[in-house]
Amino acid sequence: MASRVILQPGDILTRSGEPIDRLVFPEGAPAMLSLSTGGSSQDVGMIGRDGVVGWSRLFSDQPTPFTARAHIQAGSAIVIPATAVVDAANEDSALLKAILSFGQRFSMQIARTLASALRDVPERRIARLLLMIDDRIDGDTMSVTHASIAATLNLRRATVTDCLHILEGEHMVRCSRGRIVMRDRAALEARAGLAYVTDDGLD
Repeated sequence: MASRVILQPGDILTRSGEPIDRLVFPEGAPAMLSLSTGGSSQDVGMIGRDGVVGWSRLFSDQPTPFTARAHIQAGSAIVIPATAVVDAANEDSALLKAILSFGQRFSMQIARTLASALRDVPERRIARLLLMIDDRIDGDTMSVTHASIAATLNLRRATVTDCLHILEGEHMVRCSRGRIVMRDRAALEARAGLAYVTDDGLD
């Protein structure tokens, strides 16, 4: 019933407005969720091995408001039909509590993402994003481009490049074509400040 699949960056896991027919548990390929409004979309949250894509199916059969796609790098994920997870959760209160607890924490992540977009300077937002990615991958090398950071944070690519030059100059990261290596996580956390928190495991 459950199957392991390999996801490539850009693969669609759920599409906004469509029923949730499966739940996806990422193992090594973080998923980025976006909301669409007025013909455009905005990335609002990231799910890795800390959670599950499609959690809202446990308390509603409404179509998902999110489009979720594999992000940053390829990796595996466990895919289980939604009906099977719902049935299992109805029989196992601990499973239900764990998934709904994740859903609540993810809602907090979305709120923090929106708050950061409104109040934080680009450098701090970029630091937060890199920390979130680092939380959800193995190793310290992120397969991320300046263009993908710009699209995720709705920033100009030139702004991203300037900020990464600052972070690299202060030896927090090392940048090469299509890759960013984490060098000093503690310093990057300090730069992100209150934009990044770890008490819920989602930021």
